[in-house]
Amino acid sequence: MLLASLALLAGAGLGCGKNLRVEQADQGEQVDVDTLLNEHLQRQPMVTVGEAYRVMLILADGDDQYTSFDQRRTALEERGAIRAEWGLEREEPIDKGSVAYMVCRIIKAPGGINYNLFGRLGVGDRRYALRELEFLGLMPSAVPYRYITGGELVDLVAKADRYMADKGHYTHEAVDLSQTLQENTDTP
Repeated sequence: MLLASLALLAGAGLGCGKNLRVEQADQGEQVDVDTLLNEHLQRQPMVTVGEAYRVMLILADGDDQYTSFDQRRTALEERGAIRAEWGLEREEPIDKGSVAYMVCRIIKAPGGINYNLFGRLGVGDRRYALRELEFLGLMPSAVPYRYITGGELVDLVAKADRYMADKGHYTHEAVDLSQTLQENTDTP
């Protein structure tokens, strides 16, 4: 009986297999920035690591000048926005905690004691980053291991962009991503 149950679970695909989204990751790298933010991500029930890395660089730089996942990963590692020990793969869905950590590093969130002490050491880094974004009003309360949807990511980036503009992080004229998104959704 036990063997039959295990065989049923294995046959149903409920093992520890990875949820790879290769085609989605490919599309996310091929579309232009406007299409990525306004169309492609809006339709995605979960965001891939490759898409998230691209969006984080758009948030940080205003555009994506990189042509490959490896270039984007290297750029984010050099900025301290991701940790190599996470071992995230391009085609895997990304969790809210990892996205929160990247956003916190990009927007230079001040953080509290737990975020600065434990989070920077790598102990609960993503958990405390998510809590920091909740405190700043950029993300709703959630658990850090849940996958982020495309709509949630676009909303977060718009709020983070506004936060950075309000804090004076831009050295040039600010572009309001939420206004651009609204203009693009209003046109037929």
